[in-house]
Amino acid sequence: MRTAAALSLLGLCSCTSLTMAEPQIHVSPYLAVYQLRGTSSVQSEPSPGLVQDNRSQPMRTFGQDHHREDVGVRVDIGDGFGGFRADYYRLDMGTGGSGALDADWGRLLAGDVVRMTADMDEVRVGYEEPLLDLETDFRDHPLRLRCAIGAVVAHRELNLRAATVDGVRQQRLELEGDVAYPAVRARLSWREVSLDVDYAAAPDAFVLGGDWDGMQQDLEVRLAYTLPMRDVTFFGGYRYSEFPATGDANGFRYDADLRLDGYQFGLVLTF
Repeated sequence: MRTAAALSLLGLCSCTSLTMAEPQIHVSPYLAVYQLRGTSSVQSEPSPGLVQDNRSQPMRTFGQDHHREDVGVRVDIGDGFGGFRADYYRLDMGTGGSGALDADWGRLLAGDVVRMTADMDEVRVGYEEPLLDLETDFRDHPLRLRCAIGAVVAHRELNLRAATVDGVRQQRLELEGDVAYPAVRARLSWREVSLDVDYAAAPDAFVLGGDWDGMQQDLEVRLAYTLPMRDVTFFGGYRYSEFPATGDANGFRYDADLRLDGYQFGLVLTF
């Protein structure tokens, strides 16, 4: 069922249209100023043979929930709006402090003062086909609205490493998997300014494998300005992404409801 759903979505990538008739290449390096938020819980074994469920702990207890600068790069191949897209982002989040647990978290115990580091590699590959193109005049210049639909496949590998501040006890979560998202895109452009909105959402049926579990969502908004007579565009944007997960860590079940959000700044080079 999941494989069939994913194949039906990715089948959009094989369609033939004017989008790829004379494709351009757009390379977008960007600075991401994101934060990792949410909650997580991990079972524990307070006595031999007794495994218990525990309350969720907010990420800020571990010194997360703060912004950190990382980098990413995006490559678009198409007509500048629709077509193929590949995006790589590397998260490397150090701790912003420490906090005391009010419940066990795997090998970490209630009352422990803990902190956490996080790192993630994320790759997204997709295709979107333009379906709507409307144009009118605004202040003697064309105002254009374009919309597209398609699919995005995302692969994430996220490592959460938590420990007491004295290093006596440690607990690590390794989350990874693949998700196929139905996706939509819209662009409103006027003169040298454009506003892009990308939204992708996938229920559990579109999780292809791994630890991601439940509704996955991803929203990106970018405001861009293109230099007249140049193939260079500058942009600033905002991203909000939800990726809940369930898995196993050293024999203990964990549940995580994680969110990544923040700002991005970069440029687009067209070839």
